[in-house]
Amino acid sequence: MPRGPRARRVKPRLPAWLLVLGLLLLAAFTLLARSGWFPGPGVELRRSSGQTTIAFLDVGQALAVAVVTTDGHALLYDAGNSARDVREVIAPFFEARGVTRLDYLLLSHPDQDHVGGMPAVIEAFPIGTFLDPALPSTNLAYLETLERVADRGIPAQRARRGQAFTLGEQVRFEILWPRDPLLRAEGDEVADNDNALVVRLVHGAVTILLTGDIEAPAEHELVVLEGDGLRAPVLQVPHHGSQTSTTPELLEAVRPEVSVISAGAGNPYGHPHAEVVNRLRAAGSAVYRTDVDGTVIIETDGASYRVQVERGEADGR
Repeated sequence: MPRGPRARRVKPRLPAWLLVLGLLLLAAFTLLARSGWFPGPGVELRRSSGQTTIAFLDVGQALAVAVVTTDGHALLYDAGNSARDVREVIAPFFEARGVTRLDYLLLSHPDQDHVGGMPAVIEAFPIGTFLDPALPSTNLAYLETLERVADRGIPAQRARRGQAFTLGEQVRFEILWPRDPLLRAEGDEVADNDNALVVRLVHGAVTILLTGDIEAPAEHELVVLEGDGLRAPVLQVPHHGSQTSTTPELLEAVRPEVSVISAGAGNPYGHPHAEVVNRLRAAGSAVYRTDVDGTVIIETDGASYRVQVERGEADGR
């Protein structure tokens, strides 16, 4: 029987629109890779799931430390001098990172350069929990802060040594100070600075020690209580670098690799004092100052960290 013609296999042709779409996608991916949105060949993709940002905000002769985790949780430790600090520095920092709510608002102590912006923070953001050492004070900004906390039904806790909290899945913080009975100053009054809230912030193997305005007596008590447990690669230098703080005893226990001083340019107190800066450098710590470097940012994945500064270079001067 004669065979008919052999059937010829014909490869299906892609529609022209599909080819055009593929070329457009290829071009788009190339542009994104060059811009840093996607890694190009040989570029390691850093997982954002491990990044926590700790920012020592430039609020002049005051203190404000913002923390944002990669899973969207946030806290603020102190709030600068005034509503202006909140409006111009604190709120924009959080808003730029998509933060619309603060899990925790922490007040180290009720001095104006720490509590002044608190009422404005409460106006700007919903607050999960308010923590402060509940020290006696007649500061109007502090009284207004307490009123707003009560009016909005914000859960409030008196901060004392031994408390621990979680901030998202990867970060925790512990209250190291104050403890009862509170330290007393001359005249038997409760010492404001020496009962400031001290916080140990931990992400994996990286620890940041926030110390407010504690001075030598509180530093001594902490060293006695914690010993080498105070060790932390990043230290918020107590009391804006005043000579009444940052004792050799504290530095021996903490051994900071990086020390951040929050101070205002040309402030009337002379902060930071030269002897404190020299002491930090002699201890092998890189020193950053908000009056010189602007906002100082620590980024950590829990295993390592890097320092970024708003002005100049992160050269550890």
